Parts: sequence; C-alpha cells; structure tokens
Amino acid sequence: MSLLGLFDIGKSAIFASQQAMNVVSNNIANVNTPGYSRHEAILEVATPVSIKGGYLGRGVNSSGIRRHYDKFLHLQIIGQNQSYGRSYSLDQGLSNIEQVFNEAQNLGLANYLRDYFNAWQDVTTNPEGQPERTALLQKANSLIQTAQQMESSILDTLKYINNDIANVTTEINSTTTQIADLNVKIAQLEAGLSNESASFLRDERDRQLNKLAELIDYSWFEDSSGQVSVFVGGKNLIESANTFTLTSQLDIDGHSNVYLDGENITTSFSNGKLGGYIAVRSDIEDTPLHDLRKLVASIIQETNILHSTGYGLDSSTGNDFYDALQVSSTDYSAAAYVSSSVVTDRSALTLDEYTIAFSDASNYEVRNRHTGVPVTSGVYTAGGNIDFQGIRVVIDGAPVANDSFLVSPLTKAITNFNVAITDINKVAAASASANLPGDNTMAASIAGLAQANISNLDNATFEDHYEGIVSNIGIMTKAAEDSLNYDDNLRFELERKRDAVSGVSLDEEAANLIRFQRMYEAGARLLQVTDELLETIINL
Repeated sequence: MSLLGLFDIGKSAIFASQQAMNVVSNNIANVNTPGYSRHEAILEVATPVSIKGGYLGRGVNSSGIRRHYDKFLHLQIIGQNQSYGRSYSLDQGLSNIEQVFNEAQNLGLANYLRDYFNAWQDVTTNPEGQPERTALLQKANSLIQTAQQMESSILDTLKYINNDIANVTTEINSTTTQIADLNVKIAQLEAGLSNESASFLRDERDRQLNKLAELIDYSWFEDSSGQVSVFVGGKNLIESANTFTLTSQLDIDGHSNVYLDGENITTSFSNGKLGGYIAVRSDIEDTPLHDLRKLVASIIQETNILHSTGYGLDSSTGNDFYDALQVSSTDYSAAAYVSSSVVTDRSALTLDEYTIAFSDASNYEVRNRHTGVPVTSGVYTAGGNIDFQGIRVVIDGAPVANDSFLVSPLTKAITNFNVAITDINKVAAASASANLPGDNTMAASIAGLAQANISNLDNATFEDHYEGIVSNIGIMTKAAEDSLNYDDNLRFELERKRDAVSGVSLDEEAANLIRFQRMYEAGARLLQVTDELLETIINL
C-alpha cells in the first residue's frame, strides 16, 4: 500500500466516527421519547487489499444502523396493554357504582329500609296514633327518594359508559388511520431493501399499536413489505394502507354498540378499554341494577298484598300502600309489537324478567331471561293472550323467526315507586273492621316482613338481600382494583425489560460519545501525520 493509502484509512475513520457520533447524539436527544428504540452504528473492517504474504486493511466502513428491538417483548407488551385497558374500564365503572352503595358513609339504602319497617312497628305500638301514621308515610317517601336517587346514579354511570364506548370508537379510528399512514411511509422507505431502514417510523408505529392495544383486543401480522394488517372479530380493521371505520350506534335499550361494515361486532371485544366498558355495562345491569329493582319490587309486592287486605281507621279496605307494579316491554321485531302487558295475579308474580322468542311466525317460547329456563310455549295468535306466572302479554302484528320481546315487572319498579296512600286514616293497621279502632294485627304483619324470608328474593330477608348487593359490589370492585394493580405492575415490568433492550442509557451513550470523539481525533491525526510524511518526501 502506498503512503496515499493512509489518507483513505484516516478519512474512513473520520467519516465512520462522525456517523457513529450522529447516532449517539440522536440517542441522547431521544432519551425521554416514548417508544424510542436505541440505535447503534455498525462498524466493520473495510475490504482489505492483497499484499505479498497476506492482506492489509484499508480502514473502517459504517455498514448501517442497527435498531435494538425485541419483537417477542413487543408482542407481550401489546397483550398486556389489552389486559390493562380492560381492567382500567372495569375499575372505573365499578368504583362509581360502589359509591352509590356506600353504606360506610350512610349513602345507601340500609338505614332508610330499616327506618321504614321501624315506622310500621311504631304504628303497631299505637295503631290509632296520627303522628305514627304521618311518620310512616314520611319514612316510606324517604325510602322511595333514596331508591330513586340510587337508580338514577346507576343509570347515569351506564350513560357515561355508553358515551365512553362511543369515544373509544372514535379514538380507535384515529389510531388506525395513523397506523395505515405509517404503513405507507415504511413501505416506501424500505422498498427493495433487506433491512429495517425506516426504524424511526417503526418505533412510532409500535407506539400506535400499543395505544390501540389499550383500546381493543386485536390480532395482527406484518407482511413482506413491512406493512401490518390488524383484525378484530375476524374482520380487517387495517389492511396495508386501508382502514375500515368503526361506528357506534345506540340500540333500543340505550346501549352503544360497535359496527364494522354495517355488522354489529360488539360481542367480538373482550379486552382493551372497549371490551372492559362493554363487560362492566353488562355487569352493572345484571347485578346491582337488577337486584336493586327486584328488592324494591318485592317491598311493593309484599307490602301491597298484606295492606290491601287490611282496614284503615275509616274502615276502608282494598287499598294498596304503594302504586301497583307495572309490566314493561321492549320489542325486538320489525313487524310485531307488545300491545298489552299487565299483572293478572300479583301473588303469582315471581319478579323475574322474561323473553318471548319466536322460532317461526307461529310458535313462541317464554324463557326466564336470567336463568334461561323455559316457562311456557305456545302457538301465536295475533291479539291472543300469553299468560305466565301472574303476567298477561298480548302481541299484535306479524312476528317472524328470531323475533323476541322482553317483558319485565322490574324495569319501572323504582321509577314508579310511589306511596298510593295520601290519607293517613287509610293506613291499614287492622286486619278486621270489627276490631277497629285498636287493632294492630295488619301493621304487625307488615312490620314482620322485615324479618321474613321472601320467596322472590331466594328466601332472603329484605335486609339480607340488600347486604348481598352491597357485598357483591364490594367484591367486584376489589377484584377490579386488584386486577388493575396487577396488570399495571406487569406492564411496568415488561416496559422495564423493553428499556433494558431498547432504552437509552445516558452513561453508556456518554462513554460512546467520548470513544467516537477519540476515534475522530485519531483519524484526523493520522491525516495530519500522513500529510507531514508526504511533505517530507516531496522536499527530499
């Protein structure tokens, strides 16, 4: 190699160290950038030249830039983000419901329920007393107001959850659009290349995929061009540069459902914030809201059955203490509808909700909505009576296969919860008109309901049933809180592992900066020395 070859070696050292310092500087600048993967300049020996007796090196080449990335860890983080999103939604929804049943701060129904039956006990002690009768109506109204306020708070929480589902859907669409845009840019930059040259864009896309994982559970793969496709419920959400928009619509029950290409895919989501909101909405409706309504409906039913057979101070009888329960219905049919739904025998009323489902245009089956147990079945006649468990339903129109109708004595139980008695003299404390005015038998029977096992509440007392609601909410909320803490901690550990592989260490980068600085200085010194040697030769 000639003396001039030293210039090539020195130049290669300067250029390689300069590129390496640029990479190190960029690492330092992005030390706090979320999702950034550390980069490293790859230095390798330049192609040597053949000399007598062997080969001689010709300096150094910078062959590329390596992105420190562990795909397995990235997949784990995506899965954990999906679990965390679900736990977050469950915790948010259930913690709000727990406050509604906060008996520790006397914000629940327990004291009002106890005061109501104590007021009946006071009437038992003095059945003719005007103050006791007035106090009874006041305590009953306090019970009503508290129950209605609790139901309103639960319904507000459900409304917020449905709004959150719509908001998450919008956020998903925004995220998928960004991922599709990044797909295009990555494919353009890496076209025809065998390495991941669009590493910075890949970092951003990974961050968006992690963000999407907090919102929904999905599956995905990367094709040979470097573009990713995302699937939900077996359908494409992202396909290379194309995205498919999710929409949310309110159904007849007020539920915000998610649609893709016109198809309802709400049931496809189980994780992520979206899956969590859908799950917690169902949990709230099926447990605290349903059980609270059933408690109130049982109080109305049991009190009215006894009170209507008693006698007031004015000898009146047949009076309900509360407004009677009403049966509500919801039609899931395009051409048929429930024209009438009434209680025919309140003593036979089980306070369950029912689904009338049609297998074809002529045959129907009534099932308990919560247990799925068949109640009755029959042949449909337009305008004909469908009788079961103290309820009569009339359906008109032209039902078809898979049509269904929800029938419930609970939906309006709290909304219509109201004291029917306005005259305190009509409070039926006596069981027989002949025993007036001092008879307290009926008042004692109603007061005794506080300790009675109610068949419609699985033979629990009113208080025990309510305590069961509070206990279940506490257990569900604590489980959601524990799950959130666990998922958050596990996600943190996975992120820590990722940082160990892909994160930037300022100490390490500072050392690299000094190392490549010395390399640059040495290369420059080599050029200087070579120049001096060449000048000496020229001057000979």
